[in-house]
Amino acid sequence: MLREERLQIILKMLETNQRVSSVQLAEILNVSDDTIRRDLNELAEDGLLKKVHGGAVPKAASPYKLKERIHIAHEEKLILAKKAQSFFEDGQVIILDNGSTNMEVAKMMSPNLKATVFTTSIAIAQILCEHPNIELFMLGGRVFKDAQNTYGTEVIDLLTKIRADVLLIGVCGIHPEIGVTIPDWGECVVKKKMVEVSAKVIALITAEKLNTADSFVVCPYTDIDVMITDDVITEEQLVDYKRFGTEIQ
Repeated sequence: MLREERLQIILKMLETNQRVSSVQLAEILNVSDDTIRRDLNELAEDGLLKKVHGGAVPKAASPYKLKERIHIAHEEKLILAKKAQSFFEDGQVIILDNGSTNMEVAKMMSPNLKATVFTTSIAIAQILCEHPNIELFMLGGRVFKDAQNTYGTEVIDLLTKIRADVLLIGVCGIHPEIGVTIPDWGECVVKKKMVEVSAKVIALITAEKLNTADSFVVCPYTDIDVMITDDVITEEQLVDYKRFGTEIQ
């Protein structure tokens, strides 16, 4: 079998099963473990999958600049944002992580909601400046210009002083075995601290993020208390997630 044929078979199996095992691939393709390792390395270098222990999973979609991400799966993000509103109550301390989905969450917050919101997102802070009853705190630090959010030690120091009731975490990829992942280490460290200081962690997931992984792990999937999904995601796709006891909406 030609190398190109092997690579296409690996990608097709990954698309179907959402994970491939190196041992299984070696048996099916009748090649050595070293050959499979080279194949997976090549596909990973081309950004077509993410290598993990014992095999590979789909790679999370490459991050876009915020101004581009706003227009991707917009209708699905509106559905997620509307579902998220039921978790807000007067008197709460809420962390809204950066991201285009959380921007829609901020836009939909009831004008009657009286809560305290912390965010690293410049765009979300601008939206909530117009909210009549939200006490708003911008977590200041170095600005990641493409994503229009802050990160760094200053942000982490501020987060250590917060005990949040609810965190809506921004997600690039989510996988039941690997967890929540993103491509940038600086953002990853900030998100880790957000999870640590929050009583309830909520992830809003569009279909293209499900069963994918990126370079840095924010937290295991078991740290997610609620996963809110859009209407495109099927019950079959959620089977592996439901065994952990996470509330799925």
